[in-house]
Amino acid sequence: MKLFLLSVCLFFVGITSYGQQKDALLDEVIALKKEVFKKDADLETVLVKIQEYLKKAKKSNRNELLGRAYYLLAVKNSDLEKKLQYIDSAIFYTKEIKGDSMFPMKAYFFKGSFLFNKNDYTSALNYYISAESLAKSKNNVEYQHHIKFNIANLNRRIGKYEEAIELFNECQLYEESKEKMNIGRYINILFQLSSIYCQTKQVDECTAINKQGIRLALENNSSLYNNFVVNEGINLNIKGNYKVSIDSIEKGVKHLRERHQVISYLYLAKSYDALGKKEKALYYFKSIDSSFNKTGSLFPPLLEAYEYLIKDVEEKNDLKSQLYYTQQIVKIGKVVNRDYKYLSNTIGKKYDFPRYAAKSDELIADLKRQRTQIILVSLLLVMLALGGLLYYYRLKKQYQKRYEAIINQSNIIVEEEITSKDIKQQPVVADIDEDVVQEILQELDKFEQEKDYLTNQISLKDVAKIINTNSKYLSKVINTYKDKNFTTYINDLRIDYLVDQIQHDPIYRKYTIRAIAEEGGFSNPESFFRAFQKRTGLKPSYFIKKVREDQHKK
Repeated sequence: MKLFLLSVCLFFVGITSYGQQKDALLDEVIALKKEVFKKDADLETVLVKIQEYLKKAKKSNRNELLGRAYYLLAVKNSDLEKKLQYIDSAIFYTKEIKGDSMFPMKAYFFKGSFLFNKNDYTSALNYYISAESLAKSKNNVEYQHHIKFNIANLNRRIGKYEEAIELFNECQLYEESKEKMNIGRYINILFQLSSIYCQTKQVDECTAINKQGIRLALENNSSLYNNFVVNEGINLNIKGNYKVSIDSIEKGVKHLRERHQVISYLYLAKSYDALGKKEKALYYFKSIDSSFNKTGSLFPPLLEAYEYLIKDVEEKNDLKSQLYYTQQIVKIGKVVNRDYKYLSNTIGKKYDFPRYAAKSDELIADLKRQRTQIILVSLLLVMLALGGLLYYYRLKKQYQKRYEAIINQSNIIVEEEITSKDIKQQPVVADIDEDVVQEILQELDKFEQEKDYLTNQISLKDVAKIINTNSKYLSKVINTYKDKNFTTYINDLRIDYLVDQIQHDPIYRKYTIRAIAEEGGFSNPESFFRAFQKRTGLKPSYFIKKVREDQHKK
């Protein structure tokens, strides 16, 4: 009996000791978190402490502690690849935890913020929504609105201004309803609303928000004071009050971060231009270009600066500068497609990036003609003498015949629809059931009708996935029924499409070879050139020229 009582006592002592150890580990990570978020914390020292704690967490085999350790490593690590690995680890170890007030909610939110900064807005939104759902389930209203603020900021970035305003207003009302308002966050909400009203030219709403923001920023010594001053300066530019706009922007711009400074430059330039101070305007327009060269990124509305710059150098007949600014717009077009996918269609329609690409090629040609005109003429005469007029005449006749054949639809192979009857007459494809063959052919018809072949770098595997079959079957069917390999099949479809577009769409006749190649899904002009010549027997430049001539005659 005594032995039994002793065993029970020892068991409860062990349990109590284990519970104290667990509490100690949790207390340690909570204290470590406070140290991590101190403004004056030494990064190296903190990272060492986190790594030491991670070892203890691994020994404890407790996922909630491991997740917290990886979360802190993600917060403090400056290496983006490692940061992503750590936050993924934090999510992995905490995603199944029940009853935790902060995780995996904070890990999802951190991953969303990471993706937002990488301009992956769709994925960022998904993580934000997951974090918000957890905050709601935990009845954490404060954190829920913290997440909503970030979702609103994301909506603003992708141009969904109405959704952004609605969420910012909700966050504003929440702060106003609290017994103790977070004044810093409240001022930030007002600034975000001010910026959206500026962007959407809601001038009266913008002025009202700016007045409130300026007053609160002054009362609370907020760094956003200058942002409100500049925003009102931008708003005054929109209203047409150019002198006052300049005073307001210049008062605050030097205190802003570089990103906001660049936006201010556009409105300073526009105000100076409206007042007839062209050189001053050009200085600020060129400052925007300098910023793009430095950062490799540009907020799409700032493209307007390049319209002014190109107009200026055109008036001066400065071909070299025209080429430079035109090529800058082409580069920015790629950045817009990369970083501002949701705005790319709207921006693309306004600025027509292929047109600038075509203009760039024209300017390059003009500059080359200026520099090497005499040499080119001499070389041309030599080539004409050596080549012989007879060869040229014969070649021209051959090209003309091929061109006429294409126009008359005689040498463009149009794939006929394969009916059920046709299929039975065709030889059986080895190892593939006839019903499967028919289904693949039907899906290929759909693939062709929907023009999925225009997708850049589309592979046999990609097409097999689209039409719900495997690569081996698809390859055999194409070889048998289309009488060509997969690459030739795709290239022929693309060339047939582009030939039709060049004939019937005048925009295509203005494009450069590079732009047409991209529209057709080719990776580069060289592969397009080879495919076009193989399919038609003509150079694409010759075909486009002849179509232009025929259209001009009409």
